[in-house]
Amino acid sequence: MHYFGTDGIRNIAEKLLHERVPFLLGKALSKNAYKIIIARDVRESSLEIEKQLCLGLLEGDAKIYLAGVLPTPALAYTAQVEDADFAVMITASHNPPEYNGLKVFGKCGKKLSLEAEERLDDAILALANQNLQSDDNALKFSLPHAFLQDGADDVSADSLDEEDKASALAVLPTKEHRIRIVEGAEFLYATHVKKLFPRFDGMKVRLDCAYGCFAELAASVFETLGVEVSAENDVRDGKRVNVNCGSTHIKDFAKRVGKDEIGFAFDGDGDRVLAVVDGKVYDGDAILLAISTLYRIQGKLKKKIVVGTVLTNSKLQRELAFQNTALIRTDVGDKHILDALASSGCLLGGEKSGHVIMLDKASTGDGLITALTLLEVKKTIGTLPNFTPYPMFDLTVPSDNPAQTIASEEFKTKLSAATTLYSKYGRLVARPSGTEPCVRITFECFTEDPAPVFAKLKKLFGASPN
Repeated sequence: MHYFGTDGIRNIAEKLLHERVPFLLGKALSKNAYKIIIARDVRESSLEIEKQLCLGLLEGDAKIYLAGVLPTPALAYTAQVEDADFAVMITASHNPPEYNGLKVFGKCGKKLSLEAEERLDDAILALANQNLQSDDNALKFSLPHAFLQDGADDVSADSLDEEDKASALAVLPTKEHRIRIVEGAEFLYATHVKKLFPRFDGMKVRLDCAYGCFAELAASVFETLGVEVSAENDVRDGKRVNVNCGSTHIKDFAKRVGKDEIGFAFDGDGDRVLAVVDGKVYDGDAILLAISTLYRIQGKLKKKIVVGTVLTNSKLQRELAFQNTALIRTDVGDKHILDALASSGCLLGGEKSGHVIMLDKASTGDGLITALTLLEVKKTIGTLPNFTPYPMFDLTVPSDNPAQTIASEEFKTKLSAATTLYSKYGRLVARPSGTEPCVRITFECFTEDPAPVFAKLKKLFGASPN
């Protein structure tokens, strides 16, 4: 696909805006949607992307509902409650502040299938290839400030001052009434989440909110359920989101988590979380093991299947086998996990990164629900399962076109050599990144001393460790 990667559209924010990707996405969606809800994360570029997206949507007949800053799972829940045709989350998830992106949800907040995503990608590309001179004039217009105020009433021409009204009506005659504000979405989401869980009186957690969408919100939900909370990076700050904090920088945070605490580190938009248990990082594979244990006790693993990806550690596969449970592997990306869950009729799946899906609780990955479910595991069985994965070594090969690089004869030769030399020592996975300009190489080692193998692979590929 040209635009969509592992999890939606993602790139440097300036490039997205310059290439008018939000506008083109909006125009493509406007042909198939009556009601669309938009939310954004805390990044400074998110508001400009929202404006472009709205302008594209106004090319068709869609009614637009702006929900302001929300975690991604809160948008998915809001879209379900509001019976929306589509929802778009403006976020770059765990990436640094200079990135941004767009995650698209379909009917009632469900992630698009791979086929639907491919059709949408084709539609955006077709629009990009057309002569859009008339759209160039439209993009010079910025939505009036009143359109973008959280908590405002439904927007109409009467709510604009004279200067804004003239600007709006000059470009969008009779259309300004189609943009409305969604009020109370965050409160309704938090209320919904709290109803899913028992109280956890006496438990202690430490949170790293990554300066992102769960800043303040996550702590308040835990506290309402009786948890004693210590929180870090718990203000929303678009300049610092994910910078040396959150789920992608968990090692330093792990050192600060007390022995009597469980640590939870979210990413910028809140759809993933990693934990710290007994001073050690508890990644998505460990989380899947813990939740599968709870679900087995609760009778929710009727098919005795858990869905992971090609990067899921083989130790999880082994541990699940002890529970008489099978692991199904998919390509990386939650859309692939969701497809596998749907086809197998199962409830639980996820990624090593901490993107965990529990279909009995949510339609997409939800870091807050995942964290609370881990507390439920501890409350139910008294402890969280120990998990010691096989060593995994990650390399990054920079590339402007990762798919082209991985298909090149030079790369194939290196990959073949690595497979021939080291397949008996472990498992090698090479894949184009869906979120950054690089090829990712992962080697899972089954030997007791993996360092020599890792060193030789690094030299072979000429890559840098992640």
